[in-house]
Amino acid sequence: MDYAKVDKLIEKVELFHGFTRDEVVKIFSKGMTMRVTKGETVFYKGTVGSQMYVVLGGTVGVVDNDKVIAKLHTGDMFGEMALVNQEPRSATVVAVEDAKLFVLSEDTFKRLLTKQVAIRLLMNIIHTLSKRLKNTNSRLTS
Repeated sequence: MDYAKVDKLIEKVELFHGFTRDEVVKIFSKGMTMRVTKGETVFYKGTVGSQMYVVLGGTVGVVDNDKVIAKLHTGDMFGEMALVNQEPRSATVVAVEDAKLFVLSEDTFKRLLTKQVAIRLLMNIIHTLSKRLKNTNSRLTS
């Protein structure tokens, strides 16, 4: 993997903050990437999933009740709650434009990553979820 690309990932993708190049390369070797075309559904609201995703390129939309409630771009992650709980997905995610995604499954997360790496990933996920909650609270109160 090209180190310049890895450095960009560490900078842009909140999930990888605090990781070394070698750790990010190792995480990528355990996960997989997928391409989705414009209009393709990544997952549906109400389904149970065990993967989280990171947008490596393109844009996806988070849809609830036929309304796009968020657009996610390069560096954004989604579906991370599937790694934390086994509840159904809270929204549908659809490619707004052709996109490339990194996929990390719960199985890979639990079995193949070291405890130290898994804890750091979870802390980054918690940080992202906390930031989203704070932003939502700010929108609701203003």
